[in-house]
Amino acid sequence: MRAAAAFLLLLVNFTVFAQSGTVEVITLKYRTAEQVMPLLRPMLDKTGSMTGMQNQLIVRTSPANLNELKKILATVDAMPRRLLITVRQDAARDRDREEAQVTGRIVTGSGSVAVGDAGRDGGLRARIDNTRSLSDDRNTQTIQVLEGNSAFINTGQSVPVPQQQVTRTIVNGKNVDRVSSGVEYRSAQTGFNVLPRLNGDQVLLEINPQRDTFAAPEQNLPPGSVNTQRASTTVAGRLGEWIEIGGVAQGGVNQQTMIMGSTRETSADNRRILVKVEEIR
Repeated sequence: MRAAAAFLLLLVNFTVFAQSGTVEVITLKYRTAEQVMPLLRPMLDKTGSMTGMQNQLIVRTSPANLNELKKILATVDAMPRRLLITVRQDAARDRDREEAQVTGRIVTGSGSVAVGDAGRDGGLRARIDNTRSLSDDRNTQTIQVLEGNSAFINTGQSVPVPQQQVTRTIVNGKNVDRVSSGVEYRSAQTGFNVLPRLNGDQVLLEINPQRDTFAAPEQNLPPGSVNTQRASTTVAGRLGEWIEIGGVAQGGVNQQTMIMGSTRETSADNRRILVKVEEIR
């Protein structure tokens, strides 16, 4: 009732300004007035005007211009195409650690010197340990949406993280620490929101993907630490093709040299975000 009353008031106010030209109320089939007015206004006569609400469009213009607008509207107000949007967020990690050490006993003129774990047999021994860890994590999410409409998908998990709080009070003139324990829940969310627009087989996407993951043990971070990944962009491409939104490549080397030994650790972290839009027929 409120929507009908508001539209009636809008129509009454509009007719006040309809001093000349033809006024027509057009009922839209698949689009809303808010969606089609930005497309029609550039084709409207300078002396004409246009307003609307929901699926009702009110136009005041010359008869010839009204016919032109209706021809455009016949193409614009068509059934929106159904789309399947797939977002893939990849993360590849490579950790390589090499440790070299010499142990044994060195005999000199004044005695012998033990290096590391010399053992009983003496002599020098060289030891090289190499450890490598590879991880390839691929997350894929899909959602259906009508062209010109926004969509949102999000999944995640929460884990309990123990917390301790120390409260200091004064009892009988002495400081007393009281420790209270609790649990805090940390969340890791993965998803995206997207707004697709089509022009033939070309697609324009406004997209904001995100991905959170809990830190791996080898990162040596506090419990409950979360790695975050965010992107916000507008990209264009063809239907059915993967479009790369962005990526990050990080690496580092940590090397330590000690007496009769050394350690070297290298790391690489490569991430990519891709999206593909397909039409559902």
